[in-house]
Amino acid sequence: MSLHRILSLFVIGIAALALAAAVSLVMLTTYLHRTTLELQTALQSVKLAEEMQIDVLTYMGTTDRLTKARVEADLRQKLHQMRQYAATPDEESLVESAENLFDAYFAKSREEADLDRAFAALRQVVDTNIEQSEVAMRSTERWDQIANWIGFGCSAALVIGIAGMLSWLRRTAFEPVFDIQRAMREFASGHKQSRAPDRGPEELRSIANQFNDMARSLERQHENQLSFLAGVAHDLRNPISALKTSAEILSADRQLPPEKVAGIMAIIKRQAQGLDRMVGDLLDTSRIESGHLELRISECDARTIAQSAVDLFKPAAGDYNFVVTLPEQPVELRCDPLRIEQVLTNLVSNAVKYSHAGTSIELRLEESSAEVCFKVSDQGIGISEDDLPYVFEPFRRASTSKEDVPGVGLGLSVAQRIVRAHGGLIQVESKIGKGSTFTVRINRSDTFVRPQPQEPSRHDKPS
Repeated sequence: MSLHRILSLFVIGIAALALAAAVSLVMLTTYLHRTTLELQTALQSVKLAEEMQIDVLTYMGTTDRLTKARVEADLRQKLHQMRQYAATPDEESLVESAENLFDAYFAKSREEADLDRAFAALRQVVDTNIEQSEVAMRSTERWDQIANWIGFGCSAALVIGIAGMLSWLRRTAFEPVFDIQRAMREFASGHKQSRAPDRGPEELRSIANQFNDMARSLERQHENQLSFLAGVAHDLRNPISALKTSAEILSADRQLPPEKVAGIMAIIKRQAQGLDRMVGDLLDTSRIESGHLELRISECDARTIAQSAVDLFKPAAGDYNFVVTLPEQPVELRCDPLRIEQVLTNLVSNAVKYSHAGTSIELRLEESSAEVCFKVSDQGIGISEDDLPYVFEPFRRASTSKEDVPGVGLGLSVAQRIVRAHGGLIQVESKIGKGSTFTVRINRSDTFVRPQPQEPSRHDKPS
């Protein structure tokens, strides 16, 4: 699972726990406030009832008319106040009964029995309020216990949740991070086989996989560079040996027939051209890697570039059937024509090298409002699916051609960099035994970034 998602769920859980605790606290304080008001009301009611009882005893124990009148008025006022504090129907009934008995005593019979019954009604009011207060207190104690349990539960849940999250982070997040750090340190110290373990949250697995892909790519490039050095040594040895042999023959004291001298000179020229091509690819690669490849942009007809790339090989590759398909109207394109021709020349050269004599090699030019498309197709040996993702890597050569076809594996890498410098794209489709099709797409809009101007390369030949 994603680390972001887990942390989000944890934060949501903590927030929900805090919200529940806050809501519980608000409900508890509201209930306690209501209970406090009820106790306050009961206390006032009890206070009034006890004062009225004292007034009744005062009334019964005095003979002074003014005192009796004052006590009577006070009793009536307190009965009115007691009605306001009556919280239940039973309490209202008792207050009403006491009020009726007092009215009957003061207005009519003045029988002591009515006053006694009124006194008893006041006593019941006191008892009722005391009972209600006890119920409220017991309820308050119960809610207090519930609040304690809620507090303890929330605290325990918070502590357990944080402890669990820290434990999970240490086991699932921190340890993979330390493993990735250890793998990077080992890789940097020279252990090229070191890889980060693919475990932990999704983000850390992604980082580990990216590091492993980078490590494999660097290891593969290192192996390719070693292969490149071996290939360069091998490919240089052959032309140098041929040049040494030719030089020894020409420097011999004996006279040679003109036709033999011409043949030796042709060998020297061919080997010199091969060396020039290899050095040109190496120079172009170094310029591209350093960002100093020059592009001389101009308006040109893409048909001329395509035709020139094929015409270069027709005299020397007469055993192949070259097919050039061009539009009838000029195809305007802003590019460096020499560099684009270098790309197409490289693709046609590879098509010749990797195809059997008598087969067809086609270069097709297509256009749209957005781009110009060059397609070079052959009927050669093809490229395996395992090699297809790596054909444009420097020093990389297809396993099917390493032994049979000379080269150091820089031509396609140079071609790709040139196309990308034009803001374009180069792609390949191939099947073993069926041939390959390379497609070069160049945008018609002037959107590419021109490199810093340098001296133009004189090595624009295929590799």
